[in-house]
Amino acid sequence: MKNRDEVRTLFKAKKVPLTHQRLAVYEELAGRRDHPSAESLYEALKKPYPSLSLATVYKTLQTLHEMGMVARVDSPAAQARYDAIVSTHHHAVCSACGAISDLFDPRLDALPAPKAPGFRIAGHSVHFHGLCAKCAKAR
Repeated sequence: MKNRDEVRTLFKAKKVPLTHQRLAVYEELAGRRDHPSAESLYEALKKPYPSLSLATVYKTLQTLHEMGMVARVDSPAAQARYDAIVSTHHHAVCSACGAISDLFDPRLDALPAPKAPGFRIAGHSVHFHGLCAKCAKAR
């Protein structure tokens, strides 16, 4: 998680205004490890920020993504999920409940890029799909 000074510096460098709502969305996301959806972030922030709209949360997440401050994570759910950890890491995704867990493993980081004619690979992320402990136990 970037501290407030780092966030301010990044916004200033990109010439993007840093509003208190944008900062609140980033800090809420950075403080969580559940890879929330925009709707989940909105629910967590609407009471302390009554003027915040769901549209603002979506727009802020898009801005943060374009600035390289957050990543979108694929999920079996229809909603995009977000992650404030943008360093190389991977995910385990529960096919039943949609829970997403971070995986840090240098062996996955070191996977060689396959040949993709006409395509320049810039990076990779590995997603494992299966059942989380809670869902596996319930079955």
